[in-house]
Amino acid sequence: MSALSLLEARLANSQPITIDDLGGVDEILADADRLYASPFLDILTDMISAAPPTEGARLHNFLIGGFDVARDPQSFRDAIDRFISDAAMRHAMAQAVVAIFTRRIREHATERETLIAAYSLEGLFRLALEGDVSRHRPLLELAEVAPDVPGPFAQHVAKIGGAAFHAWGEDELLTMLHRLLGNEEAEGEAAFELGLAHLARALDGEDMSKILAGLSTARLLFERACEADDDRSDARAYRSAIDLVLGFAANRSAADMQETLTDLVTAARERAAVLRTGCVAPWLAPRQDVDLEWFELVRIVQRAADDLARPSWINAATTMDRILAVYDASCTIAHGDGMRSVLRPRIEASFLRERGLAAHLDDLLSEGQWPDAQRTIAHSLRTRLDEVYRAGARSGKVGENEQYPLLARILPEGTSTEQIPSDMMRVLEAGLASHAAHGHELANPVLQRVLASLRAQLSDSTEYTGEIQQTFDAVLQQILIFCSDRQNADIRDLGARGTYLRVQDPSEADLQSDLRDFLKGNLVGAEVLSEVRGVATGRTDLYISLGGPTFIIELKKHEGEFSPETASRYLAQATSYQAANVRLGFLGALELVDRSGPAPNIEECLWHSAYVPEGGALARHLIVFRVPGRLKSPSALR
Repeated sequence: MSALSLLEARLANSQPITIDDLGGVDEILADADRLYASPFLDILTDMISAAPPTEGARLHNFLIGGFDVARDPQSFRDAIDRFISDAAMRHAMAQAVVAIFTRRIREHATERETLIAAYSLEGLFRLALEGDVSRHRPLLELAEVAPDVPGPFAQHVAKIGGAAFHAWGEDELLTMLHRLLGNEEAEGEAAFELGLAHLARALDGEDMSKILAGLSTARLLFERACEADDDRSDARAYRSAIDLVLGFAANRSAADMQETLTDLVTAARERAAVLRTGCVAPWLAPRQDVDLEWFELVRIVQRAADDLARPSWINAATTMDRILAVYDASCTIAHGDGMRSVLRPRIEASFLRERGLAAHLDDLLSEGQWPDAQRTIAHSLRTRLDEVYRAGARSGKVGENEQYPLLARILPEGTSTEQIPSDMMRVLEAGLASHAAHGHELANPVLQRVLASLRAQLSDSTEYTGEIQQTFDAVLQQILIFCSDRQNADIRDLGARGTYLRVQDPSEADLQSDLRDFLKGNLVGAEVLSEVRGVATGRTDLYISLGGPTFIIELKKHEGEFSPETASRYLAQATSYQAANVRLGFLGALELVDRSGPAPNIEECLWHSAYVPEGGALARHLIVFRVPGRLKSPSALR
């Protein structure tokens, strides 16, 4: 019997396989072509790995040949796993196998070749992790991946690229992942891995504004992963985790964050169920540990928000342990102090405001039987409180005037905010800010709802605050009114300026001229210019300045429905004007559709979009709007 026949017979009887069982080394070599064509490369690798060194070494070239011509993807991947787990075999054959992997990575003619290419790249990456090949070999292959490679290969590349970034931190990996966002099948995986990368960088940061901007960018990418793939429970969990962290930093109450926590728990359970149904590759196993540590931390964060809202605790020792865990806030996804920087201010402010919490800390420091690690964290908190006290702060008043300036302005002189609940102060401050920025609210309740929704979505931008928020909102309100008016106004009301909305082939310049005149007349004191050169090496459609920040409106004429998916092709151009400006702007389109029914509702004509440029770490934000053209009177509709 041939070596292959002997192998198949032993497999049919579930018997172990040795070199002697197949007739010896010579018989195996004689039957090499038939063995190569079989789906048993992993079994042959196991057999050679377990053989005595002398016999096994004689078959190393045979095994290299098997990797070179294998056609069964699963046995090829399993053989790589067996090969990498045997250090002696790895050292003896690595260079020859690397050359084979490098060749096979570029072969995508068939579905089988595509999978083998993906597993070859995985094998090359794992060999670099083991130190048998320079990391520059897989980095070079990853950096050269084009966005139009087959979907299954692109999905594997995105996952490997993300793992490689966390291992080596190379910027070209982020550039590659950003390119893969353009691959429909790999978009979800690429967005998730980019989200993890930006999350890690944010938490490694030291500057608070950059940390918050990085968290916002990571959340945006996790959101994109969810939109690309409804089954991305991992992306949903991380999105919710970031919301909990940012909610804690913004003094949101535990009750306010309960729905977000529920979303996190649900997504984490779904993710765990998915992982239990299959085997996780060893090189991805550490990522599971990161998930567990990260999600456990944010669950504690939500409980800590409730603890910090109380003046004292019944079970002080247990509660203090939770607070100190948040105050220390370390997780394996990052090694910097970014998480501590985000979470510590609220904890310190609560201990300064509530005398009972500071008393608990002092009591436990003097009497508590804490492990050394926890005692060190507690001493760090106590030292920080002493520093603030020495700087002149008093309990109950630290930072509150700075955090709630409008509320502090209207309180009687000498009035303390110590007895006002933090949730109430936050709501009052938000209401005062809204009143100050928008003295003249829109009368139309639908427009009010659209405006409120857009403002809420813009809150993801770290620049949407203070004067920038007020001026941007002023422009946004006028654009909303413009969109509504151009759907409602009769041609007799608009005159010649509205003719373009009803003709078959208007120009983009018609919309530009109409919108410029509208904004110029309604934004008192604003500078509204068209065709301004020297911005992002190009020329703007509309340039708006209200004495401080400037905002750019990019306009398009679009044949067909202008949907969020369609608008995505223009995001890079529209956000390019934000390179040396605030990261807020507008994208508008004159939508030309021959409709037999009515134009879209105003709520369907404006939406928020965000974009992270290739190689960038900060999200840029746009309000996108469409102005329907080729309008017909109601009597002309069918």
